[in-house]
Amino acid sequence: MAEDAADGTEREVTRNDLSGTVSGLVVQAGTVKGGVHMHVHESGLPRASDVHAYTPVANPPRPPSGRLWGRDGDLKEVVRLLQAPSDDGFGVALVGMPGVGKTELALHAARALRERYPITWWVSAQDGAAVTRGLAALAHHLLPGHRHWRTPADAAAWAMDWLRHHDGWLLVLDSLEMRSDVAAVLARIDRGPVVVTTRWDVDWTEYRLTARTVGPLPAAVGAAWLSGYTGLNADDGAHRLAADLGGLPLALQQASAYMREQGLSCESYQGLLDAQPGELLDSPAWTDVHRRNTARSLRLSVNAVAALRPNAARLLKTACCYAPETIPLGLLTPEPQTSVSHRSDIQLLRAYSLITLDHGSVSVHQLLRRLLRSGMTAVGGEAAMACELLRSALPEDPFSTVADWPHWLGLISHTEALDAFVDSIGGVPGQAVSDLAGALHGVGTFMLAQGWTGQARTFLARAAERRTTALGEGHADTLASRHRLGEALRALGNLEEALDVHSATLDARLRLHGAEHRLTLQTREALAITCKAMGRTDEAIVQHEAILRDRAAALGDDHTDVLWSMHNLALAYKQAGRLDEALDLHEQVLARRTAVLGPDHPDTLRCLHNIANTHHDARRYEEAIAAQEQSVADRIRVLGPEHRDTLRSQSNLADSYLAAGRVSEAVALHQRTLARRERELGPEEPDTRRSRERLQAAREQQHSAPGPDGSP
Repeated sequence: MAEDAADGTEREVTRNDLSGTVSGLVVQAGTVKGGVHMHVHESGLPRASDVHAYTPVANPPRPPSGRLWGRDGDLKEVVRLLQAPSDDGFGVALVGMPGVGKTELALHAARALRERYPITWWVSAQDGAAVTRGLAALAHHLLPGHRHWRTPADAAAWAMDWLRHHDGWLLVLDSLEMRSDVAAVLARIDRGPVVVTTRWDVDWTEYRLTARTVGPLPAAVGAAWLSGYTGLNADDGAHRLAADLGGLPLALQQASAYMREQGLSCESYQGLLDAQPGELLDSPAWTDVHRRNTARSLRLSVNAVAALRPNAARLLKTACCYAPETIPLGLLTPEPQTSVSHRSDIQLLRAYSLITLDHGSVSVHQLLRRLLRSGMTAVGGEAAMACELLRSALPEDPFSTVADWPHWLGLISHTEALDAFVDSIGGVPGQAVSDLAGALHGVGTFMLAQGWTGQARTFLARAAERRTTALGEGHADTLASRHRLGEALRALGNLEEALDVHSATLDARLRLHGAEHRLTLQTREALAITCKAMGRTDEAIVQHEAILRDRAAALGDDHTDVLWSMHNLALAYKQAGRLDEALDLHEQVLARRTAVLGPDHPDTLRCLHNIANTHHDARRYEEAIAAQEQSVADRIRVLGPEHRDTLRSQSNLADSYLAAGRVSEAVALHQRTLARRERELGPEEPDTRRSRERLQAAREQQHSAPGPDGSP
């Protein structure tokens, strides 16, 4: 190249000297010495293998944040995977839900590797066209000024050939939507390193990528983030807000910017989040120069799923009607109603990182749940679907099928949350309200069987109220809930109220079913049990004897209802002091239940407990202790050590120890029983209060007992 010198003469200016034979395009300008051979395709383009890039370049969408909160371990592992790609592994797929910080982690990894990979090329992979544009841009960068490509696809193909033949580069495919796009790119370049950020939680080994799940941050890290960006203290308010934001970095960043801009405390932002989650998450702070928005990011994913499978998006919204805790998979896919299509919806939501599926349970991120719930109405039908699924997921028998008890436990919080949500949106169809009432009734009955009488009363009263609204006051289902409500009131010691409820229910069942119907007899028996609890023993015995005759005549001697009548009559005899008659009936019931139900059925186990109590009342303490020790052992084995019935046998065994003079054993056993009842039932449940009273009585007897030398 010639330039005019100051004196007007020409002189040669050398920028680069290349000696020898050079094949391919010389990208840098300068003076070349020697023979230069350039292989040019007939289209006018040089071969990609001949083009060398000498100038480092990086085109990230934005700079990485100043600090990568809580991701040090993730960053170290990603860098390790990218430093040494091999034929077996081209790189890493960063997988996680929207807003969790996948792109941020990739930005920091790229910066950490900029010396190793001077060419770092960032491609938006939201769709196939974006991938093509991003790779075509790489081709134009490598061959500036060339216009020989007919289409962007031709330029992208040339860029992939260039990547195949050269080293020193890092390719980032950001926000990948279609797995086929990454498959096509990797098949063409057949090497790495490549970083993919995506919501797709699939088997990435098929694409020779190592999957690295990017999860939400712990609440403590989130609180430190909020404190670091706002200058506020990382106190309880910051921890609570970080937890409610679900450790989602995009939400934490948005909250921090909004709080700085508005001068808000964590508590103030929390109040806005509780009251207006949709509007708040839709409004990024103006001080956020990148204008990132949590709501938009989450909605894009939901909309993408809706485009693929509308029913999957509807099922996701349905899951948001339940509690924020993990949801049993069987609640969303109840048998036998669940179709293959329904299961495919679940798998798509999991693969798209909108739910977490783990060991038979489903989780929805709480911010996504808040956002979807904030825009939900009865018109969409998701609440009605949630009611229908919940009703379908109820097991058959809340009293006696021990194997189903964990499933019942898993439904309690979701039933309560759905009940509140249905009230909050209003307008839910009557059938859905009826389904919800059925769930409230079932869960309330389970609670009653477990001895959680206060909670049972709340659920059963709610079931009766909803069934009255949806079905009418005299409907059979409404009366079933009122019957159970009466039992809960009796268990709580509210005997007058229980008597009123049972009396009204009996009148209604007599009108609806007649005197001899099984359900009418059921309420007659409940009324008799309440009379016995009120001390009206003679009246209760007359009623129980009549019910036993009526049931035996209608159902046969071995029917379970008949055995319950014998059981309850025996208890009435015992209360009246007719102990031999009571013991004879209990032993008959034990033999028949063993034959009909099996020795380990909870109803069968109840018999030995009652036999022991009858021996105790007859002051046959050794027989009582032997029977009750066996009862405790059997109930622990079948029902577990914390079950209400197990603890009742244990409490009565302690009473028999005390009556037999084994005072220290009685005190120790009462102490263990009280501790478990306080933990399992609560401090104010009737059984817990009785346990506290019995422990006090045992301690008083222990303190008043004479010493070893006979002294008081």
